[in-house]
Amino acid sequence: MCGIVGFNWEDKDVIRKMAAMLQHRGPDQNGFYTDENTSLGHQRLSILDLSEKGRQPMSNKEGTIWITYNGEVYNFQEIRENLKQKGYKFNSGTDTEVLIYAYQEYGEKCTQLFNGMFAFCIYDKNKKKFFLARDRTGKKPLYYYYKEGKFIFASELKSILQHEFVERKIDLEAVRNYITYGCIYSPRTIFQDIYKLPPAHQMVVDKDGLRTERYWELDFSQKIEGKPESFYTEKIISLLDEAVKKRLVADVPVGAFLSGGVDSSAVVASIKKFKDDLKTFSIGFDYEEFNESKWSKIMSEKLGTDHYEIQFDANSVLKLIPKLSYLYDEPFADSSMIPTYLVSQVARKHVTVSLSGDGGDEVFIGYNRYLWNKQINVRKFIPTLMLNYAIKPASVLLSKSSNPFIYKISKHLDELTHSNAERYSQIIAFEDKKTREEVSMIGVTYYYDLYKKQFIYPSIIDNMSNADFHMYLPEDIHTKVDRASMGNSLEVRVPILDTDMIEFAAKIPANLKLNGTEKKYIFKKALLGTVPKEILYRKKQGFAVPLVYYFRKELANYLEDNLLAKDFASKPYLRQDKIKRLIELHKQGKEDYSAPLWAFLMLENFLDRWAY
Repeated sequence: MCGIVGFNWEDKDVIRKMAAMLQHRGPDQNGFYTDENTSLGHQRLSILDLSEKGRQPMSNKEGTIWITYNGEVYNFQEIRENLKQKGYKFNSGTDTEVLIYAYQEYGEKCTQLFNGMFAFCIYDKNKKKFFLARDRTGKKPLYYYYKEGKFIFASELKSILQHEFVERKIDLEAVRNYITYGCIYSPRTIFQDIYKLPPAHQMVVDKDGLRTERYWELDFSQKIEGKPESFYTEKIISLLDEAVKKRLVADVPVGAFLSGGVDSSAVVASIKKFKDDLKTFSIGFDYEEFNESKWSKIMSEKLGTDHYEIQFDANSVLKLIPKLSYLYDEPFADSSMIPTYLVSQVARKHVTVSLSGDGGDEVFIGYNRYLWNKQINVRKFIPTLMLNYAIKPASVLLSKSSNPFIYKISKHLDELTHSNAERYSQIIAFEDKKTREEVSMIGVTYYYDLYKKQFIYPSIIDNMSNADFHMYLPEDIHTKVDRASMGNSLEVRVPILDTDMIEFAAKIPANLKLNGTEKKYIFKKALLGTVPKEILYRKKQGFAVPLVYYFRKELANYLEDNLLAKDFASKPYLRQDKIKRLIELHKQGKEDYSAPLWAFLMLENFLDRWAY
């Protein structure tokens, strides 16, 4: 796992300056290659072949093909054996060298072979061509700038900003995107003229300009029907074990995150089939309703792992906010980045690689919103007038706690008339949709057209999962984990998102993933006997932070000092009078506005650090 940088002219000083901004991603080595047409840089976190043979940028024997590469290709040994049969000889034990010769043999089609997480740039010296690619689900980031013939790329946006001619012009549509969803969708970034290469895309830059194309698409149309449940459960366990086994290959210590939820418990249980001495890591919160640590302890004791736990409180938030605005480069509103950073911090004291359960909710349908959108389809069979009489009065009688589903749809009755795609694009920001609209001075954008492109299958469940694979997973989940873990020089591997696993899961009938109201139905069935029932079937808790309490107590003054300051950096985008009202209502306990307030606070901190 590393940091990569480069551009299409020679400048030995600037390439070193760019790479230095990514030292946290790769503190073990750095390396550079320049000629009259290129400058490439690399910061290395050594995982495979720790010797000098693994140093990057790396070239083929002739020095005509160079690569700077971030990530891991887990099937590299299989690809290497095939290349050996074609006469290729290897000098190192790295997957980096495999990528070089895979490109030399197969050209731009080489990405079809790679099962892993990666972002790389290959410079073909003879053709004066840059070939870049990003992995299928977007685990690894890749930013680029292209204007007036100048091409720059990097693992993080901050490196590109080291070029004096790159202007920090805020993209207003990106700000609207952020205010709506709490992150910014590819290919857009917060700055004009700087872009993210979308997941499963590759890009060529040469004398003819810049062009991108998608090299892979997840397909939900080819269902495996008519099989007994045992067919699916056995296949799931087989694929999970194979994915975990491949991700244990490393020349450094490997551990695992263990939250006590279904997905991380499944991964840890699989690891123990191959590895006796396993260190696991979790986090405990200071408010009990947010604390999952007892469940991680149950799983740790069952499997016999060497378990480490870090405690989290309001001071953790206060100390981390400045660092987070530096690491994330763009405004980012998922508050679970804080515990993710802290659990990565404690893990890095003991291991260099940690396996994670991320992706299980998208692959096997675990989010509550999947159930909500499915249930809201009652509007097809109940006249709108009846819904007004049946649901609107319910909002007076019911609280969030007594019936959260009815409470939610009663507050958003207008959404019942939308198409599934339009409605889902709003459910992502369901709780505080109108709040964001009222606070924003530049409006919000729900990207109906973008979501409609993902709603192409007969099953609403498949469509929601497809939408999350394209948007929520790469832009929120992967962004959160990549920056938090790499900020601690920790590599995180995600076996549930192995290519073979997600392609099989897409073929599972939707009713086996969301069966009635049971989320992850077939995945939980597969884990019976391995993961305790009390973990499999407990209420989903999520990796949430107690901001609802912090913003009323411990962090109330901090929130006001930052969002109600005279030199309010977000002034062009947010209505300060509306924010003041939200803070007052939140502190009084009348509403929970912690999510939008956190989003506005992160925008403010980003602008303070990067924009002015």
